[in-house]
Amino acid sequence: MFDSIKALSQIGPMMAKAKEMQSRLAEFQKTLPFIVASGSAGGDAVRVTANGRLEIMAFEFGTDAPTSDKAQLADLCREATNAALRAVQAEVQTKMQESMGDIDMDAMRSMLGQG
Repeated sequence: MFDSIKALSQIGPMMAKAKEMQSRLAEFQKTLPFIVASGSAGGDAVRVTANGRLEIMAFEFGTDAPTSDKAQLADLCREATNAALRAVQAEVQTKMQESMGDIDMDAMRSMLGQG
């Protein structure tokens, strides 16, 4: 019985934290286009740049890119794109944790039944 009462007393502060988190997430989402990372393949034969919205911003081909071998070039493009997407996802995760500051994301996930 006392556990139920204690849980009820925590609803107000949890709702305030949830509102604060929602506000911080909304602000964070505005920064996603400006979070940028690159990935490369074939010793920089192909370089891809992506932003935090997981949009590809640029493809660059080095002088040693195998432009006459379509299959190899396609493989390098795929490899560089995946590397760029992994890099930008890691950067977004880091920036999100910085943005959330003192909000315990694991506790919030548990509270929402996701952890």
